[in-house]
Amino acid sequence: MSRNLEKNFYLELKKRKQQRKDKLASQIPFRLRAFFSRLKRIQPRYLFGLTLLFIAIAHQYNLNFITNPFHSLVTNWRYQPAPPISQSPWSWQDHNQLHPLIANINPQTEKSIKSVADYIASNESDPYLRVKAAHDYVISRVDYDLDVLTTSRRPAQDALTVFKTHKAVCEGYARLFKALNQAMGSEAVYVRGRVRRDLAPIDLIPANLRLGTSRYDWTLHAWNAVKVNDSWQLVDPTWDDNKQNKYSADYLMISPEAMISSHLPDLASWQLLVKTISPKNFEKAPILQPQFFAQNLNLISPQEYETDVENSALIKIQKPDNYQSEITAFATPIAKESFLAIDLFKKDQKKSARENNFRRCSSVNQGSGKVEISCDFPQPGKYRVLLFSEGEDSTMLGELKFS
Repeated sequence: MSRNLEKNFYLELKKRKQQRKDKLASQIPFRLRAFFSRLKRIQPRYLFGLTLLFIAIAHQYNLNFITNPFHSLVTNWRYQPAPPISQSPWSWQDHNQLHPLIANINPQTEKSIKSVADYIASNESDPYLRVKAAHDYVISRVDYDLDVLTTSRRPAQDALTVFKTHKAVCEGYARLFKALNQAMGSEAVYVRGRVRRDLAPIDLIPANLRLGTSRYDWTLHAWNAVKVNDSWQLVDPTWDDNKQNKYSADYLMISPEAMISSHLPDLASWQLLVKTISPKNFEKAPILQPQFFAQNLNLISPQEYETDVENSALIKIQKPDNYQSEITAFATPIAKESFLAIDLFKKDQKKSARENNFRRCSSVNQGSGKVEISCDFPQPGKYRVLLFSEGEDSTMLGELKFS
């Protein structure tokens, strides 16, 4: 075939291809009209049923790319979540115990959710302390239902059932907290989301159950947002239920910057941040505990949760001028760990470190409030480094990984 014939052949082929595309494009309006014409023939009740079926299927298979835009639109219209315009009393140095109303509540008052809410509302005028009283009631009356994790049997988690049984998982805690605040006339929301993979309670799940539910996402979690003085605040009563240790209000109206270190809501608007964080960056960021932010510390480096190093890791932290505690760190090979980092809130941290083959890192004050922590790793592998503040009490500050 000559070059001219070959050229004419390809030009003709291109022309026919374009004609087919133009023909198809011309049919689109007709097909759309036909589609909407058929849609009009469907009775409204059937159309409503099909819509509900579609939403149910999307929810069953967790098709967030379909459901989230709809939920986000409704949420933003109804609640208008936005970064707090006023600061809450967090971190509660002046109120670091159960609210007196809850500590001294008369059993006769606990007849119903409404009776408890009326009791709080009529005896506490401070809107922040009202929320604290509701939070304290939930964490003091409800026990985490570990049977759900070990058996996969999940009792009802509605507020009334939890109020009566005093047992729940995160959903039940959040629903009871929401119900108490709403009964007091406060605007409260149930927030769905997930926590960091390394903070999920996977170690509490029996191996056979994990295998049987291998597709289940154990990072799923629920917490709350509550509006106080026209400002949205974040609360996680589940993670404050720390009955084995002293009273905890770490997640009671916590700052959004501290909350995002461990909690990622399904709807980005409930991050309550000026600049929202993507799921990818959520998992990449260092895990910093609430006390890290409460103590006004700043992690200079590393800036990511997991970092590749040669033989040792260098951690740099900026602390306030009046900081009295010592910042320390412990490292352990990840393959040898047998506990969750979050369990350190419920145990003696130093004892846990010794029992789990932890090695203390060296810590040096560099002046101007800067601390440098050096962790040596004797052999290749992955290591977990836990940061602590050691003063009158030993407090966990965060964790990092090094490869």
